[in-house]
Amino acid sequence: MTERLARGLYLLSLLLLPWGALLPLAALHEHASLGDVVFALATVAWAGTLLAARRRPTLRLVHLALGAYLGWAVLSLCVASAPPPSGPAKLLGMAMLAGLLVVTSEMMGRPGMPAAIGRTVAATAVAAAAAVAGVVLGLLGRATPFVGTSGDLLPGPLPRPQAGFIHPNLLASFCVFASAVVAREDAGLGRGLRRFVQAALALTVLLTLSRAILAFVLSFAVRQASTPRRKRLAALGALAFAAVMVVLTACNLALEPTRPWEARLLETPSPRLQAARTALATLAAHPLFGSGPGSQPARVDEAPCDAHLTPLNVAATLGVPALLALVTLVAALWRQRQRPTDLVTWGLLAAFALDGLGQDVEDFRHLWIALGLADAGRRRET
Repeated sequence: MTERLARGLYLLSLLLLPWGALLPLAALHEHASLGDVVFALATVAWAGTLLAARRRPTLRLVHLALGAYLGWAVLSLCVASAPPPSGPAKLLGMAMLAGLLVVTSEMMGRPGMPAAIGRTVAATAVAAAAAVAGVVLGLLGRATPFVGTSGDLLPGPLPRPQAGFIHPNLLASFCVFASAVVAREDAGLGRGLRRFVQAALALTVLLTLSRAILAFVLSFAVRQASTPRRKRLAALGALAFAAVMVVLTACNLALEPTRPWEARLLETPSPRLQAARTALATLAAHPLFGSGPGSQPARVDEAPCDAHLTPLNVAATLGVPALLALVTLVAALWRQRQRPTDLVTWGLLAAFALDGLGQDVEDFRHLWIALGLADAGRRRET
């Protein structure tokens, strides 16, 4: 009974991922949702199955790095000169993200769960349909919660789909994740359904007009890199996309998607470059413990914001040791991977790394699920 409950609650939490903004729990945190409570219950049920079976997860370097990351975040909050009011809630959210990694990794080893997870994530493609419908209604002048605006740090007038997320960029990142999960061989999907879901996700990413389009293409290129020539093309694509991300951060490019031929460089400083520079200043002032979890270390026109560059944002808010712990976690996952390398999972993580050059992906729930998938695909040692 506990086993079925743990599985059902975990799958329900996945199903609720794209609808967090429509199911908020502001009493916990401004970005908390009903899905977080469902996952907490799933974690309790999962722990109950381990107790009933009298077994416990084996402690590995991944867990030590994860513990160091969370532990340093606690220290960062304790020593912050002006701890933000949302700090404790932020720590709770980080603990939930760590739980997503651990529980996902263990759940993937249970019979039937890889296919169940694949089908559940495929079902979330309904969010893509809501996103497309929202854009159509937005163009017709009808406001819906499924649509955001163009721009990021400086919003613009063009409607962009966001489905049940708080921002179009988050929807785009989730589509990158969902595309990779659906592409897994153990996803339990027929060829026709798999192609339909992939097409819906690709269309949704294009409609978001976000930098995550590059991440979506990179993830696809890596998982197709089954020959030396394709591997070289994927590597060249990754370098080219990373260069594009850097240029888009450094330059203040004015681009109207409906009239791309009118693109021009503005003389005013790039908002993302402002955010990066001020976050670097925060890091220089607090290199060991950062400005504290829940804080916004950057400024754009004196307005506080995140760094919009994942490594910098982690270091500026939690300190350099926390960033090193996070890097160690990913390195441990890479070192323990099975051979030949699972191109689907690691193509997804490469896409997240690319996307992290333009936004703060360390708080995305689906990133930590992807890390759990990588841990589940580790090399088994006796």
